[in-house]
Amino acid sequence: MKYLLLAVLLAAPSLALADKPVALASGYRALSLPFPDHQLRWLEAGDRVDLMTTFEALLGKKGDESKEEVTATILQNVRVLAVDKTLGIVQLEVNPNEAQYAALFTSKTNWLSKRAPDDKEMKPMEMANARKLFR
Repeated sequence: MKYLLLAVLLAAPSLALADKPVALASGYRALSLPFPDHQLRWLEAGDRVDLMTTFEALLGKKGDESKEEVTATILQNVRVLAVDKTLGIVQLEVNPNEAQYAALFTSKTNWLSKRAPDDKEMKPMEMANARKLFR
């Protein structure tokens, strides 16, 4: 078993961050987050993504609230610094506040939405839930 671990550690430098890392902009942080393979398959360093998270929220009017699962876009137009498809990790370039918001939701279900290369516009986003979908 220890030889298998040693082999993995020796191979790791050639596997880690399969894409060539992109330089980090001044004042930003490199935040590494785990994602399933299907979300990283076509993602590359230099791409821009939105980060969405799914969680339970209290919705409804006061006194008539109910817990519902919602999905919210918490970060927009985030630059991908590196992708390690072997380990299922993406490294994102975020400012310190964005790093805190992303870290807040690491125990939830997160999704990356890849943007078109020329799409850098930030838009107000409404949380999505099944109640709105099936009105």
